[in-house]
Amino acid sequence: MPPELLCAGRCVGQVGAAQAWHYPPGQGHSVWDAVRMPLGAGTPVDVQRREDSATEGSHRLILAANRDEFYSRPSKLADFWGNNNEILSGLDMEEGKEGGTWLGISTRGKLAALTNYLQPQLDWQARGRGTYGLSNALLETPWRKLCFGKQLFLEAVERSQALPKDVLIANLLDVLNNEEAQLPDPAIEDQGGEYVQPVLSKYAAVCVRCPGYGTRTNTIILVDADGHVTFTERSMMDKDLSRWETRTYEFTLQN
Repeated sequence: MPPELLCAGRCVGQVGAAQAWHYPPGQGHSVWDAVRMPLGAGTPVDVQRREDSATEGSHRLILAANRDEFYSRPSKLADFWGNNNEILSGLDMEEGKEGGTWLGISTRGKLAALTNYLQPQLDWQARGRGTYGLSNALLETPWRKLCFGKQLFLEAVERSQALPKDVLIANLLDVLNNEEAQLPDPAIEDQGGEYVQPVLSKYAAVCVRCPGYGTRTNTIILVDADGHVTFTERSMMDKDLSRWETRTYEFTLQN
């Protein structure tokens, strides 16, 4: 899997604290990401505008991310926060862990995401996993849903190259909400053991739909050649799969 794509999903175990902003250790959030530039788990990525490196109409970054989490875990929808409202992200409001996040971007061009690792036993000493293809496993572990999601992502981007931005966003949201189980997948079964077996048919899809747990937030981040950022978040409301709210924020990266 080429290093310019990152894919991540939900897990049971947590992997070390993120490096950027306020990500407390063991926070337990997750994302499914696919990006057109290197992005590591908890590693800030610089997406500052550069006038000489992108053609007109192209994107410097395209990211599509799912947050898989227990529906009952309280959180705030994406908004600007921090000093001078420089950081845009959702916020975890779990008691005792308030203020952490799973994915965010700053107006100065830093982006970070937190991913997890599927394992029956927690390893609190685990390190972040770099700038590669990720599911809830080690670097480059070829989970079928990771490979499937990556292919859907690339196809959606290719189809949307000459189309309006809202079409690209809609196509990427379709990718993130794909519920086709990618089975059999011995890699997931071996790694998850007995824990994953009861939910395997749901867990092995890009969009997870288990009772009480699953994909509850879709996030699309686009950064174009001029440093203009479009941040779209689609979130489940009140633990109700039939109710969703979509918010879009736009800003230009600061030099």
